[in-house]
Amino acid sequence: MRFLRGFFISLGVLSLAAILVFGISLLLSPSGAPGGGADSGALSSEMVAQAQKMAARIGRRMAWVMVLVSVVLQIGAWIAATLKLRAVRDADNGPAKKLELLEAIDVYFDLPLYFGLLGSVGSFIMVTFFPDAGLMFAYASTAMGIIVSVILRLGYHTPFKQELLLSVD
Repeated sequence: MRFLRGFFISLGVLSLAAILVFGISLLLSPSGAPGGGADSGALSSEMVAQAQKMAARIGRRMAWVMVLVSVVLQIGAWIAATLKLRAVRDADNGPAKKLELLEAIDVYFDLPLYFGLLGSVGSFIMVTFFPDAGLMFAYASTAMGIIVSVILRLGYHTPFKQELLLSVD
């Protein structure tokens, strides 16, 4: 079980770090915004095409910003859950009381799911303006929420709960 826990923790950390690095590099890349041209007073087909390209570029960047926000929320949920679990583990109580405390902090292990749902709801709003970006964000935030929640449950919550159950008389 320890190997599995270490594997899932490593996989989760590496995945979140890769998404964070990729998203930041995408955001920092030059935008290629067009320079000013002659003002003819009417929209040409070139100007419309250029505006569509810019809108698509903005949509892609907006999607990555939202994915990065989701990653930050997931990392925050991970940290909050592990800190609360550490507080329960380090408490000067018996196993039975620690089991009660563990049940009281159960919501922290569901936070990633809630943040994933929040991202899905936010994506419905985003779909109105940037359809492709909104869908990408919905998929990414939901998937990250499920993955991080499973890692927290299998890697931290369940092993500690099993340890406490075995030590209760």
